[in-house]
Amino acid sequence: MKKSLNIVGFIAALLMFTTVVMKINHLPGAGPAMVLAGVGLSIYLPFFLLYKPGEESNSGKNRIGIIGAISASVVNLGITFKFQHWPGAGVMLVLGLTCFALVFIPLLLRKKLKGEASERKTVMNTLGASGLTMFTLGILFKLQHWPGAAIMLSLSIFFLFFGYFLIYMTDKSINEEVKTTYLRKAFISVIIGCVVTSLIMVALNKPYFPQPEKEMALNK
Repeated sequence: MKKSLNIVGFIAALLMFTTVVMKINHLPGAGPAMVLAGVGLSIYLPFFLLYKPGEESNSGKNRIGIIGAISASVVNLGITFKFQHWPGAGVMLVLGLTCFALVFIPLLLRKKLKGEASERKTVMNTLGASGLTMFTLGILFKLQHWPGAAIMLSLSIFFLFFGYFLIYMTDKSINEEVKTTYLRKAFISVIIGCVVTSLIMVALNKPYFPQPEKEMALNK
């Protein structure tokens, strides 16, 4: 498993890095490289999300992990198809993001709340899950140009930052060192995720395979 994980990860990272370099330098072949990178990443995501070194096997954890991995792979393929303006992109994005928001996150929350005695932490985790759900659905609605995207994205800010993170930061029962370490990782993950999401949203209207009709119109 470890060897396969490393090999698939190496190939996926190589393809992604090559695509970025080719696109930045306007080199021919960026389109096919981008498609290969998208497929490679979709294969690597299940390996990455399901393999947890040192953890014991658990059917419940595996079920949740499989749902999350499949959702992430389908979303990634949907984005790849959307970049190329290929048919089926919308269906994959709807299925992947809906499954992630309405199946994976609730199952993860249920697992998190199982045996949780603290009412404060129950509210905190519920707000966090609600924020992630609103953000995921907001992105989906934005990509599909459906009404309500702005409301969902705004609610995600309220639930995550003025709910989950604020309660976590003011929770005196959590060790300060543990709290600082977690928040550092959480905040940098949010920042990187927002940057990547913004770049994807901007780039989705710029296909890697230019259409001949558009090229002819630009040359006139």
